[in-house]
Amino acid sequence: MPPSVRSPGTVRPTGWQAVGVAVVVGAGIGWSLFTALDKFGVELPRLPLMVTLAIAVLAAVVGTQAVLAHRMIQVRRQPVPPGRAVALLVLGKSCLLAGAGLAGGYAAVAAYFWSRLEASLPREIVVSSAAAVVASVALGIAGAFLERACRIPGPPDEDATPPDIPGSADTPS
Repeated sequence: MPPSVRSPGTVRPTGWQAVGVAVVVGAGIGWSLFTALDKFGVELPRLPLMVTLAIAVLAAVVGTQAVLAHRMIQVRRQPVPPGRAVALLVLGKSCLLAGAGLAGGYAAVAAYFWSRLEASLPREIVVSSAAAVVASVALGIAGAFLERACRIPGPPDEDATPPDIPGSADTPS
């Protein structure tokens, strides 16, 4: 639809292009940072396991919110306060993009050190980066599910009960 025909206030789902840009930007930052540190002879930092655990915990929390929002909005069709709905949508979109960017960054770091696996520090960095990629992808997936759960459902389907069954809407009392 042309922009002039769209209704005001519409929020579109995050497109694959935005996710792809987040991955490329994350990969560029990760690669550039470790390349610069390596070229200037700075001691390479270890990637802490706590960061990976924090990303994984955040992915679990966002995934739980996605399940709860899906039940409330899509299954039970309960009204959601506007502030909560916007907060859930923003959380979903931001976690999708952040997870994609982090996954790209950690993948670039792992790729940068892949050729140096014989040394212990690069091997440790590759392993911890791979674990962080998995946690980051989980965060992105949880964010995508939360964003999808926030969609306003269409009208409920027609009553599938045949009209001649007692208790149906078309049967006279």
